[in-house]
Amino acid sequence: MPLVRIVLLTTLSLALTSCAAFQPGRSVGRQIDDFNASVSLKSSMLRAEGYALNGVDVEITEGVALLTGHAPRAEDRVYAECLAWSVQSVRSVSNEIEVGGRRGLANATRDGWITQQVRSRLAADSAIRSLNFNIETHSGVVYLLGFARDSAESERAAAHAALVDGVERVVVLTRSPDEAVDLPARGAQQARVCDLTPDAAE
Repeated sequence: MPLVRIVLLTTLSLALTSCAAFQPGRSVGRQIDDFNASVSLKSSMLRAEGYALNGVDVEITEGVALLTGHAPRAEDRVYAECLAWSVQSVRSVSNEIEVGGRRGLANATRDGWITQQVRSRLAADSAIRSLNFNIETHSGVVYLLGFARDSAESERAAAHAALVDGVERVVVLTRSPDEAVDLPARGAQQARVCDLTPDAAE
């Protein structure tokens, strides 16, 4: 095979891989912001002195920060949310951290199986652009994050998730163009959670 053809095929392969990584319907800039926000928040948690946050899982999609996992104390749970609100590209925080011990291996395996089943159901539905959805499952609760083309698509995805065996409930945290955005100011939320004065939250 000529060298030029090999180079062209390699370039095409890399381009297709890149396109797959950046999901259609979501902007490249938003995805980069989400990635940087996740890295920043995880780094802040690792550096948090006096708090045990190594059991907290972070997922940020479309500016929505989902905090799951476990923390030994209530104050650890609150501080994790405080750190999440301090990340400027985060527009909302869903704090689902459990206070107490870790999930057992059996529960983690079950959650992984549920996630795969939900993902398969969404991928099989031509009315859903499944690549736009990020699916997280913790203790039988399915969280749907990402970008939905409209609220009907979110509802359809949630209905699929609810039909999977073992699902306790479904939490929809997706963003869609037709949603009514009425979110409190990030600074105000940070002040509330972190017990700061409004001026200190800016």
